[in-house]
Amino acid sequence: MTRFTTRRSSYLTWAAACAAFTIAAGACELRPAPGFARGEMIFDTCSPCHGKDGAGDESLGAPAIAGAAESYLTAQLERFQVGVRGYHYQDAEGLRMRPMSRALIPAEGDNESIVEFLMSLPIVDPPATLEGGDVEVGEADYTLLCSNCHGIDGRGLDAVPDAPTLLHLNDWYIASSLRKYRDGVRGAAPGDASGATMRAPVTGWTDERINDVTAYIMTMQRLPRRIPGPPPEPLPPVDVDPSILPEGVTVAMVQEGQDLFHGAGICVSCHLREGAGGALAPDLTDDVWLHIDGEYEQIVELIIDGVDTPIEAPGPMLPRAGTDITDEQVRAVAAYVYTLSR
Repeated sequence: MTRFTTRRSSYLTWAAACAAFTIAAGACELRPAPGFARGEMIFDTCSPCHGKDGAGDESLGAPAIAGAAESYLTAQLERFQVGVRGYHYQDAEGLRMRPMSRALIPAEGDNESIVEFLMSLPIVDPPATLEGGDVEVGEADYTLLCSNCHGIDGRGLDAVPDAPTLLHLNDWYIASSLRKYRDGVRGAAPGDASGATMRAPVTGWTDERINDVTAYIMTMQRLPRRIPGPPPEPLPPVDVDPSILPEGVTVAMVQEGQDLFHGAGICVSCHLREGAGGALAPDLTDDVWLHIDGEYEQIVELIIDGVDTPIEAPGPMLPRAGTDITDEQVRAVAAYVYTLSR
């Protein structure tokens, strides 16, 4: 096993010494307060893999992290820490990252500190290294299947915070991630709603198709970080005539269903706001139903079972949208969907 060293004391060594000092003296006055200084110290344990400039290292499968969005860096640390990432026996890179993330102490500000430091690093634009890939074919796939969440310019969308910018990434990492999503090595952990959303459109992709999309992403203009915009307008309160609701369905259920429908990674990512539909999923506000007649119990069953081979959508709808929502929550979402076309 290779042991990595850096010119500064490693954070883990420092943390161990601090813990020993705390036990002995009841406090550790050398511990930096949460913030940039602590983040810089923590980065000592990140740089052996991700590089001193955060540009990544293909030989270790460690991606570029300089240039990533703050919210995405934070979310991925948390996912590694709880096991939503790095859970699969075939994910060697994730299995290496997971224990590193769990050496941090979120309750004491470690996550925020390392992210603050990473955001100070100059953005890097890793060069293209993969050979082949049809950019024109990749552009068509990207526009149809990816831009809905990641934006037409690859910088992400404020309305879909779980879908990160795709710029400033290594092409080998993009291709590797797509293969992992396709194969269930990533995005298949229970409760990973956004991962399930990502898996659906790439199910069945060939390596050639992955290379095409990756080649297109690498042609995008290397723009700076997106500045988060204002939050979207609040959804209007549910206004539905109780007399049209099926037996056992209440207005309160419809309201809960609206909230669940628009929760990150459940329905809104594909069906869009208020069920307007898009390239990834059909319009739910009209009276056209593709797989069922639109009756309430049918909607419940469709959400529970999913749709393996949609008539029009480019990818499958996973059972329960790939999430662990309960039967009661499914019935609430179905209640909301039922009212959209009525």
